[in-house]
This record gives sequence, structure tokens and C-alpha cells, in this order.
Amino acid sequence: MSKKPNFGIFNDFWNGHPNHLPLMNLHDIPNPPKEWNLTKSIDRLDYLVSQNSSSDVVNGIRLLLKNEDWRTHLVASLATLKIDRKLQSEIKTDLWNRLKSGSWASPQILVILSIIDHEFNVRAKEICENGFKITYSEMPMHEHHFSRGPAGLSVNNKKVVASAEYLLNGVITDSMENDNGGSLAKNWKENLLELIENNKFKIVNNY
Repeated sequence: MSKKPNFGIFNDFWNGHPNHLPLMNLHDIPNPPKEWNLTKSIDRLDYLVSQNSSSDVVNGIRLLLKNEDWRTHLVASLATLKIDRKLQSEIKTDLWNRLKSGSWASPQILVILSIIDHEFNVRAKEICENGFKITYSEMPMHEHHFSRGPAGLSVNNKKVVASAEYLLNGVITDSMENDNGGSLAKNWKENLLELIENNKFKIVNNY
């Protein structure tokens, strides 16, 4: 039996419910379950961040990003918007490194980087011009599929490029070959900004 991962303060984010699922699209499904839904997931994130020190929050975000599972990357990405700018500048390297190591949530990670990283446009331009190369660590095939999603390496590389292309130039180049990365980035960013504007997702106001 494999050892349960340690996510620091975020160990309690999952309380027997798939609390990451509403974060995939940042909108509720019709008639969402009472036990887990977008509001509850955001409230849970807020609670964990507010009840712990900044250093523990940052440590938890890093633990989430080190894990290979895309589900933890969603939580880490959104938690990054709830820490101050100085700490975000420390975390952005971890987010870029996560992209290089692969994540099915690459569009969401790139959206966060487009918000917090002042050098994002330069890096996104480089990705659009030169492509992207993910380097996966070795993992049994069944774990790979669960943690990294069903697409292969080529698709996941192109997904990063398509997401960066939208975030940099507003251009969507969706196809099966890039897992519709442009639309994923567009829709997630729009939903996130709407939640922020309506004060349903509170961020540190330091932009």
C-alpha cells in the first residue's frame, strides 16, 4: 500500500469529497451536491489559508506542486492568488518547474502565471516561437494515466503552447493535437476573473 502524500496544511482540503473537481472549470454544475461544490471548495481553501502562517501556506503549495497529480496542481495554483506578491514571486518558479515536469492542468497554471509573473509575456513568446518540452519522471503506466491524464507527451507539449498562445495573443488554435488548450485557458481565466470581480474568490489585492 502506497504511503499517503503529505500536502502540509492542504492535507485537509480533501475531506472525503472530490473538492478539486469544481476548480477544474470554476463554475458549478446544475444542481451541485450539497457536500461538495464550487462555493464549498473556495471556502475550504480560504479557511486553510487564513488559519495558517504564510510560510506554512507556501510550504503546502510547494508540496502540492511537487506531486505528479494534476488535481493537486489546481489547488496550488488557486492558493497562489491568496498570498502576497513577495511570496508569489517565490512560488512562480515552482509553477514554471511544474509545467516543465508536466501537468494536465497546464492551462490553469499558465493562467495564474499570466496574472502573477511580470515576465510572463516574454516567456510565453518564447514558448509560442520555440515550442515546449515536458520532461516526465518515470512512473508506472496506470499511475501515469491517473495523475497526468489520458493525453500523450506530444499532445501535452502542444497544449502548453496553445494555452500560451491564447494568453499572449488572444488567439485560439484548438485541435485534438493540443487538447483544446486555448479554449481551456480562455474559459478558466474568464471564470476566474468573474469570480474575483463578484468577490466570490478573494485574492490579495496587490496588483
